[in-house]
Amino acid sequence: NIHNLRATREWNWYGEGDDMIFIDGESWPPSLHGTGMEDYFNTAWCPTQKYQGLYHGILLGGDANWAGKVSYYRYHIQDPIMFDKSIRVTIEHGHNNQRSDDYASTAYWYQTEPHKAWAPVPKVADRLPLPDILPFNEESMNKCYEY
Repeated sequence: NIHNLRATREWNWYGEGDDMIFIDGESWPPSLHGTGMEDYFNTAWCPTQKYQGLYHGILLGGDANWAGKVSYYRYHIQDPIMFDKSIRVTIEHGHNNQRSDDYASTAYWYQTEPHKAWAPVPKVADRLPLPDILPFNEESMNKCYEY
């Protein structure tokens, strides 16, 4: 999930951040280094349309000029990423990691015993979404299409 807080007349596409998956403590460069968020989620060309596939889709496409809330999903059922000790999945926030959007993710995996003790769950207040910092202004959002 991405909460893109930028209501702007400038080009506002967030999806060029590369996906990188580091397996079992590997250092840079990771063995799995993708070409951008929309490619990782099996879409292309700055998608805005909602669709649901069996293993990937877009639940929320965002508002005009990709402001607001966006939600993608991808399940690695047919292409599992195997690891023994650790996995770190990252996506850059914009092409040069320059964006300040609020990203959230959920990961599921199959765990066999034994395992280390689980990390403590953060307090509820620390897990709540950040509030919007920009008020929604429909007039300014519609101007994005004038360019």
